[in-house]
Amino acid sequence: METAVIAAIIVILAFLPLIYFTRGSSDIRVNGKNLVIRYPLRKKEINLDTELKSWKLQEINRLWIGKTHAINLELQSGKWHHVDSRFNRETFNSVYTLLTENFEEKRKVDLS
Repeated sequence: METAVIAAIIVILAFLPLIYFTRGSSDIRVNGKNLVIRYPLRKKEINLDTELKSWKLQEINRLWIGKTHAINLELQSGKWHHVDSRFNRETFNSVYTLLTENFEEKRKVDLS
């Protein structure tokens, strides 16, 4: 009995990092003026022309990593999506370029 409990705890602890790192999007691609966000179990396409309400660039100071940046996208539905420069710099740059070239009027100034 104790062996089964210990084995279950080890399995749960092994999957915690996987769950933590895949809770957000794992792959974001720019397709014209659309963002295609692939999650571990589903895919979502955001049409920025119709769904984007506002966006802003935020600077994040992390204790061990240092300074990173995030793009916060507010959609018409009230939901937020975030693109972080921490894991995929190329994706971050392509999303930032798309937003500055086509949706600069929807940018909010970050006050922090």
